[in-house]
Amino acid sequence: MALDNTQPKVGAIAQVAVLAIVTLLVTRVVLLAYFDHMAQAEEYRKWGSLSPEALHSVRADEKQRLSSGAVPIDKAMQMMVSKGRVGASPDIMPASSAKDIAPLQGWTKMPAEVPPAMTAAPPPPPAPAAVAGDAGAPPTTAAPDAGAPPPRNP
Repeated sequence: MALDNTQPKVGAIAQVAVLAIVTLLVTRVVLLAYFDHMAQAEEYRKWGSLSPEALHSVRADEKQRLSSGAVPIDKAMQMMVSKGRVGASPDIMPASSAKDIAPLQGWTKMPAEVPPAMTAAPPPPPAPAAVAGDAGAPPTTAAPDAGAPPPRNP
């Protein structure tokens, strides 16, 4: 009985393994590119080549309405460039708002309290003084604040 005592060809086995892995990777890349190309071509055939008729009609209608008004839009823009806002209605003139505190409050996701000095509301009037008409009765005071803690007894 004969035994084969030759060593395996490790270099040839490694070359075959590397060649197989490279072939699989290249085949995968080629097939993915082909699939992507075909999917895009089919999507373009279904949706991309269609003309949006409704959008074109809306834009044509808007263009017609802008050019046929009391003052066509092109003329109105030229008037605005030449004259500016001179003689414009006070309804469209920019004005500062003394009561708008939204910019002071900050971002809506992280609001901040607005300091009372920065709001346009007048300060609250002082509490009225105690009436001293009845000398034997203790002076009357205003009701305690709902948010104030109750008084402590010593």
